[in-house]
Amino acid sequence: MDIKEKAYIAKQCKEKHIAFTRYFFKHREKTPFIVNPHHQVIAGTLDRVFTGEIKRLIINIPPGYTKTEMAVLAFIARGLAINPAAKFIHTSYADSLALQNSLTIKDIVLSDEYQDMWPLILRKDNQSKKSWFTEEGGGMLAVASGGTITGFRAGRMVEGFSGAIVIDDPLKPDDAYSDAKRNRVNNRITNTLKSRLAHDDVPIILIMQRLHEEDPTGFLLQGGTGEKWHHLVLPAELQEQYQYFSEYEYGIQIKHTLPNGALWPYKHTLELLSVMRESDPYTTASQYDQRPSPLGGGIFKDKWWQYYNQDVPPEFEYRFITGDTAQKTKEYNDRSAFGCWGVYDGKLYLLDVIKGKWESPDLRKVLIDFHNKHSHASASKGRLRWVYIEDKSSGTDLVQSLEKDMNIFPVQRNTDKVTRAMDTVPYVASGKVYLPEEAEWLSDLKDEIRKFTPLMNHKYDDQVDMFMDGVDVGLMADKKEAGAF
Repeated sequence: MDIKEKAYIAKQCKEKHIAFTRYFFKHREKTPFIVNPHHQVIAGTLDRVFTGEIKRLIINIPPGYTKTEMAVLAFIARGLAINPAAKFIHTSYADSLALQNSLTIKDIVLSDEYQDMWPLILRKDNQSKKSWFTEEGGGMLAVASGGTITGFRAGRMVEGFSGAIVIDDPLKPDDAYSDAKRNRVNNRITNTLKSRLAHDDVPIILIMQRLHEEDPTGFLLQGGTGEKWHHLVLPAELQEQYQYFSEYEYGIQIKHTLPNGALWPYKHTLELLSVMRESDPYTTASQYDQRPSPLGGGIFKDKWWQYYNQDVPPEFEYRFITGDTAQKTKEYNDRSAFGCWGVYDGKLYLLDVIKGKWESPDLRKVLIDFHNKHSHASASKGRLRWVYIEDKSSGTDLVQSLEKDMNIFPVQRNTDKVTRAMDTVPYVASGKVYLPEEAEWLSDLKDEIRKFTPLMNHKYDDQVDMFMDGVDVGLMADKKEAGAF
């Protein structure tokens, strides 16, 4: 390689993460790095970390999709090429994994190819797997997620890129359903790792497959550290109607233009993913689809849904609204949800859904606006007759304060949620409930209903309650008894 060619490659590797990853993977593994479009998305995102545009980043991606190669090994090695004084902390759920990554990164830095571009001298007095440093003062510390971190901080008190905390799979899959172990990892990120930053602008990167609704990803994106996090979600199957998680109020979705279909057909085809969903739906939903569902098996099945678009009835017999209201608006409390339904020929059509966290009097205003929106709809959509709200807490207040303004009735829920769900299953399974083919709220609604299990270990069920009330009305309509609960 002549001087000009070496300078060109060094410049490309320093400026573009995909170039660095490919070049050093090939030399280390003696085989080409198979580039798929999702690698370009990951690389572009990590480039934004190096430029300072992204300071808190979460990447969710299936196992075996080269996340560690790109976001740990290549990221830290490239970071030291950009700034030999950069300081990194790297953690994983097992000490052995973190130490192996540390050793691999050191091997990259000491390789002839790397040294030929960026002659980096390591200090001879500190070259263990756990920690090693450059003569310029840069280097890294590698520990397990629960390991001790003392006397070391990631980054430096300087402008520009100076290091990072890189967390790779902090939670062991077998520990995902242990509240104690999951909370220990989450608290570790909040109380220990964040305190080991030289300053708040030093980046933190979390790369993991999803394991549980309250795993580190869910914890952080719902306000675990009180910070906003850029969030790149790459499920094994990309779908056009993917909707970002509405509960992740601290997430900044990183959008991409990857085509629908298998994320990486070289690893998993759509046919193989379908088989996986049949044989192990929980693991596939969490680790591959990046949408963790509670264990226990969902009560409502996706195959039961009917859909409408152009075949919507020309005129509904009537419409009604059901609502479930939350008692509080704290971060971990349920949301409130309202749905508008249309009835035609013994079938139910869910027309519109709105959900959120509102306190009174905002909750009252939301319901009034939702009611007005549908009561003023064209006559061909059927007259809006009733509003049904659970007779509890804020719902009771709504009924009492609005009974003079609309036909609003209290819903008495006298049985537990699982029993109510089982009572509605035959109606849904018989194909009498129709959803729109496309709607902004559709994906989130289906996802919540899908996660509702007999074990009651799901996180949210506000839309489920609203939905089951709607089906209860539909059952009475089927019996010609609609009008009173």
